Amino acid sequence: MDRRRVAHEHPALRPAGPGVGWSVRLLVLLVLLAVAAGCGGGGPGVPPAPTRVRWTFLAAPAVYYGSPALSTDGRTVYVGTSLWISAPMSAAHAFTALDAATGSARWSYPLGAREVRSTPAVGPDGSISFVVEQRTGASASDALLHISSAGNLLWERDVNPTGVTLEVGQSAPAIAGDGTIYVAGDRLYAFRPDGSPRWTALAPTGEAWKNAPVIGRDGTVYFVTHNVPLTALDPDTGAVRWQRSLGVDDHCLASPAIGADGTLYVATQPGLVYAVSAAGDLRWQFDIASAGFTGYLRSSPAVDADGAIYFGLNGGSPSSALFALTPGGAVRWIFQPGDLPADVPRDHFDVYSSPAIGSDGTVYFGQEFGRVYALDPSGGAVRWMQATRSGITWPSPALAADGLLYICDLSGTCYAISTDSRGTKATAPWPKFRGDAQNTGRQP
Repeated sequence: MDRRRVAHEHPALRPAGPGVGWSVRLLVLLVLLAVAAGCGGGGPGVPPAPTRVRWTFLAAPAVYYGSPALSTDGRTVYVGTSLWISAPMSAAHAFTALDAATGSARWSYPLGAREVRSTPAVGPDGSISFVVEQRTGASASDALLHISSAGNLLWERDVNPTGVTLEVGQSAPAIAGDGTIYVAGDRLYAFRPDGSPRWTALAPTGEAWKNAPVIGRDGTVYFVTHNVPLTALDPDTGAVRWQRSLGVDDHCLASPAIGADGTLYVATQPGLVYAVSAAGDLRWQFDIASAGFTGYLRSSPAVDADGAIYFGLNGGSPSSALFALTPGGAVRWIFQPGDLPADVPRDHFDVYSSPAIGSDGTVYFGQEFGRVYALDPSGGAVRWMQATRSGITWPSPALAADGLLYICDLSGTCYAISTDSRGTKATAPWPKFRGDAQNTGRQP
């Protein structure tokens, strides 16, 4: 296991010098979460105030990785629980279906020690696919679960038969229009809707591939992760059409976004964003250093109707931030926090969360100090901010047609937050993480 990369899983887990154990780092993390919870003005069962929160649901034990998915009719919200990879294990993980209007649980599928290291994806028939992982020391077992909209297991497939090591990040499935499911494990897999294997592709690299493929309008499957360059694959056979190196070891924990003309936008760990054509040609690259920042990128881009590109920054200096780029890769604006408490480092504003673009253009995202922001797209001004009980790491917003925004935090609290948007922006080619409210990872 690459300890350097694992140490970046959460600021409280970064190396603190010789002799400092995981228990001390865990204590630091708990203190940070308590501070963030205090910003919400409420304890367990009490929504933050002032509040836009319509309802909350407390999942156990936490939601570190996955983003909510909406059913095809928008009436159900799907969420799964997970912890960061160096945290003590739990035997209480579950995947739950919530009533979108009330937050009450419709059903819950128990998982025991298996964590939902995945954002769920909803298929055209309403079934749900997600990846679970069970930790065993420095290695893990990973499986793709496929369950019905009533919460019944339809089938399960091993996607890490070689038992390769733990890795940072999540492995969300992508679902094609015909129901084919593409997912990363120890390699890239394609399964038919009935669970039968269609193909496997790309040689294993000895580590779990915690990133997610995306599907272009013509069906082409795109994938990139650590030690795997940006790759275009034939959807029927898994044959490689082209590969494009994106700098040193292609280290990427953020799934690509796809623009209206098929351009792929890829945010990489070293702080670089690449625009690559559907044919594999590099169009431009943006380095956060050119804007005076250092840090790393785990937030997947969102692409607006005018071609603007939004993404978040982690571990940032002079602060973590949300960036807006022009279609050509120049800075349009940068949002930095202006009201953090004096004793909170500005890199604790980390934005793992991928932004979502509302129907009215508002840009929404969650951040690690425990806030959900709504920004004006023209200049990044804050339209409103909603405090949460705990920090938000990888979870990204889902927007419903009735104006509710769904997101979960590290306390395991899932929120329905009122907005002025009515779903995502219909004219935006990639308005949110995984492209749509069902998280299919597919270009419409």
